[in-house]
Amino acid sequence: MTMKRRITLPWLLGSCLLSLACERTAEGIKQDTLAATAAANEGAEQIGAQLNEFKAQTNAKLAELSAEASKLSSKTDQKVDSSKQQLEAEIQATKQKLEALSAKSGAELEKAKNDLGAKLSELGAKLDSSLDEAGDEIEKKTE
Repeated sequence: MTMKRRITLPWLLGSCLLSLACERTAEGIKQDTLAATAAANEGAEQIGAQLNEFKAQTNAKLAELSAEASKLSSKTDQKVDSSKQQLEAEIQATKQKLEALSAKSGAELEKAKNDLGAKLSELGAKLDSSLDEAGDEIEKKTE
């Protein structure tokens, strides 16, 4: 009978220690999970803020391009009006893409910025080309 107690007591102590270690490990995992969740939420908030800032800047540039395109019709004839309408349609399409834009990672945000930046450059080049054509037509009419 004494032998049985010696075997049971160490086993019991070992079992308690193992149980205590498991509780600490579980608590550590819980804390790590909470920290990782907080970091992910903070990252998502930063991406959201960057996305909103980018949208505001792009909307401002689109408004500027739209105002410039509006000036075209007052200076030129039907041909330039057609260019103006095409530019305005592309500006509207770009605005819609911007409104629908979402990004879940920094890489997605950078890709969206690059894509829309390229579109803004393209629209700016088209506007410049239309203005050059309008200037040429005005110059021809005044000769």
